[in-house]
Amino acid sequence: MEREKFLSSIYLIIKNDKGEILLQRRCGTKLWPGYLALPAGHIDVGENAYEAAIREAKEELGITIAVADIIDTFVVNRKNKSLPPYYDVYFEVKSYQGSIRIMEPEKCSELVWADIENLPSDVIDFETEAMKNNLNGIKFSVTYADNEKKLVRR
Repeated sequence: MEREKFLSSIYLIIKNDKGEILLQRRCGTKLWPGYLALPAGHIDVGENAYEAAIREAKEELGITIAVADIIDTFVVNRKNKSLPPYYDVYFEVKSYQGSIRIMEPEKCSELVWADIENLPSDVIDFETEAMKNNLNGIKFSVTYADNEKKLVRR
């Protein structure tokens, strides 16, 4: 029997002093354009999940984080409609160095702070599900994502 092959991504949950989480408005991407999403990225060849989180924080937001800044971690096994399956590692970060800003304007048009318990309706579905599961104490879950879904603005 052939073995399943998985890709891996990391997601960053960064809170402000009001307890709101940071979301990015995706643009210039073929997957989920126009949607709000957590800062995230793939784990590159030769990296571990921590190294990917540190790199993505710097690349996407211009901030520096350390492994010691991570206060919570959970994992989602994500099956996708027309992409390979993923293992997504979510890291909640308690602190960082620097000022958050858009570093990749070709991929992010806006930064939004939102209440994690009352997320906007246009946050990517599987990310909302993962965060809700974590709030309920679920540290590992399996989900299905329709990566072909497109945002329709009225």
